[in-house]
Amino acid sequence: MPKTDPRTLAVKILTRVATQGSYANLALDAELKKNQLEDRDAALATNLVYGVIQHGLTLDYYLKPFVKDRKLDPWVHALLQTAVYQLVYLDRIPARAIFNESTKIAKKMGNLGVGQYVTAILRNLQRSEVPDLTKLTPPAKRLSITYSVPEWLAAKLADQLGEAKTEAIFKTINQPAAASLRVNTTKTTPQALAKALAPEFPSIRESALTPVGLVADGGFLAGTKAFAEGQYTIQDESSMLVAPSLDLQPGSRVLDACAAPGGKTTHIAQSLDPAQGGAVVALDLHPHKVRLIEQNAKRLGLADRVHAQAMDAREAGDHFDAASFDRILVDAPCSGLGLMRRKPEVRYTKRPADLTQLPTIQLAILNAVAPLLKVNGRLTYSTCTMVEEENQGVVRQFLAAHPDFEQVAVPVDQPLAFAHGAPALQLFPDDYGTDGFFIASFVRK
Repeated sequence: MPKTDPRTLAVKILTRVATQGSYANLALDAELKKNQLEDRDAALATNLVYGVIQHGLTLDYYLKPFVKDRKLDPWVHALLQTAVYQLVYLDRIPARAIFNESTKIAKKMGNLGVGQYVTAILRNLQRSEVPDLTKLTPPAKRLSITYSVPEWLAAKLADQLGEAKTEAIFKTINQPAAASLRVNTTKTTPQALAKALAPEFPSIRESALTPVGLVADGGFLAGTKAFAEGQYTIQDESSMLVAPSLDLQPGSRVLDACAAPGGKTTHIAQSLDPAQGGAVVALDLHPHKVRLIEQNAKRLGLADRVHAQAMDAREAGDHFDAASFDRILVDAPCSGLGLMRRKPEVRYTKRPADLTQLPTIQLAILNAVAPLLKVNGRLTYSTCTMVEEENQGVVRQFLAAHPDFEQVAVPVDQPLAFAHGAPALQLFPDDYGTDGFFIASFVRK
């Protein structure tokens, strides 16, 4: 076995994610850079890491009859999950190879006894029938085990959206996410950029949601010369609908209250003209994230209209004059449940209590910035989640507390075939294959 093989690497990353709360994408990127695997091995390691996280509850359900109540070391659990994932979901790898490699890893990371235990579990599993998940009851448990989403979350979404819509969403979140970018229209056009990127990304195409978005089936879009030159930035298609919702004018003075890492900030900045007074003040609680905003703005050539500073948005009223902004964006901290396709571990880290605590923070930010908006100014509230508590529930509470605001339809740059929640705009992952996103727009009367 090579010094670093893709299966061992995957087991180590999965163990770190499970025990230290590491983000899978960051841990994987760091390990791939450090170990410099061949492309084929890097692809397998990536597949194993994301596949196991995406299907974790399903894999554990398959393992349960054989592991029973035995408490496993985290790395042994991760190793068994990778083996079962390969057996069930990867049909090009022979079972013999999976057994042999898994046993070698068990002996290398543990001892002979662990190797024998892992082999016994896998052989017993192979001799048994794969359980029929369609017969599981109640429906929330079937959805949970089939699509590997915690049962409490499956039940909540089924209650709010219906069982059919919830299942349609879950069917998409374990599929590979497309790569998407936002064109910096101050430097190039979507057509020119698509033509320039086509040789390296032959699947590059226009977004179905936004005229400034391009989409590719895969590839490292952040590794090109055009990216380094600031011709585009990486951003999900659904989040590209946020800036247009503000109905920006060249001279608008904008507050982006929760701005890091700056994707929406720089999208706003593209529509502003410093010569006419246009500028966006971008806030974030953490100084290191403020530096990310500044770096993104500089790379895109938009630093002259972006003013980033560290500040808790709930204290914005202590630092800015009342009615001093034409537009305000609150892209609020949220559960991130709309990101389960790109960040599969998010489904396991959230708890029901989060859906009580987060709306309190979201409403506090809205209440703090509302007085800073000019009369006839526009305020946008957005989240990357799909649950009513953080979306329509927050909107209702905000409007009840602020009779001088009225909700209006969310402007979009091109018609959308799928949209929910009017006058707000809710997108679900199964609508366009994007992140789940919510946008609501208000005007101060």
